[in-house]
Amino acid sequence: MHRTLDYPLIRVQAPPKYHIYVEYAEPNKSGIRFNVSQEELVRTFTSPFNEGKPFWFMGKLLNPHKVAKAAIFWSYQTADKLILPNQENLVVAKDKKYVLDNIVKGKVKGVYLCTEKFLPPTQKPAAPMQSVKSSSVVRRRVLVVCGTDDKMKHAVTNALIKLQLVPVVMCEEPSQGRKIVERFQDYADVGFAVVLLSPDESLYDKDESPTKRKLRPRQDVVFELGFLLGKLGKGNVLVFQRECANFESPADFEGIKVTAFDDRNSWKLALIRELANSGYSVDANRILQ
Repeated sequence: MHRTLDYPLIRVQAPPKYHIYVEYAEPNKSGIRFNVSQEELVRTFTSPFNEGKPFWFMGKLLNPHKVAKAAIFWSYQTADKLILPNQENLVVAKDKKYVLDNIVKGKVKGVYLCTEKFLPPTQKPAAPMQSVKSSSVVRRRVLVVCGTDDKMKHAVTNALIKLQLVPVVMCEEPSQGRKIVERFQDYADVGFAVVLLSPDESLYDKDESPTKRKLRPRQDVVFELGFLLGKLGKGNVLVFQRECANFESPADFEGIKVTAFDDRNSWKLALIRELANSGYSVDANRILQ
């Protein structure tokens, strides 16, 4: 005779999901990151934030000192199942301040604030430590300044991507009407720049025939080169120049690293060498194979 034993059903609660609210100095970089684990929360946000280091948030690298407000809340349910008093879902709600306001007031069922557990109210982001080691960890972005030569641009950006770096092409970045001098603060984490000089303009002396014209880079590229040399230092700016007859490179900058951009791999070797000298961790095999 067999006896059937009935055991009580034990429900195992899923680990909580954490959600991060960030209100940034630039409104287009504000928002809420939903459904992260506690490990990911600490590793990608609270640890770098409390240490005053840049952190990635919704695909953008943010400066902790430009964060106006930060809040953390959690729930057992995923964010797509959480409903606001106006019946909007948390994920699709466009007004993120409205979302946070209702969470603070306890009007969203199943959601609980826990900011002080991870970000003590009296704690401010620490001043960033100046060390080669920390700089090499947080500095993954590389500025790329270029003219009209798309082939050069694509070759260099693809090489940087293969090196697991993030190319930031200045002419493709949203400027909101600002010049590089005004928006350079957006790139505080960048420690290296690549400037591409290509024959984009032609000129000749007024007393000479147009057939004797000479080629030169765009003047805004030359200006940005000079600005970056002043900001980053000569050792952190690499210049590639397209090999071309009658092409005049800027003669006003002494001691800059100018490498011929050719169809061989010599420019890739120069890129690897100069990045490594600037503290970037790169694997040459990724672009030389």
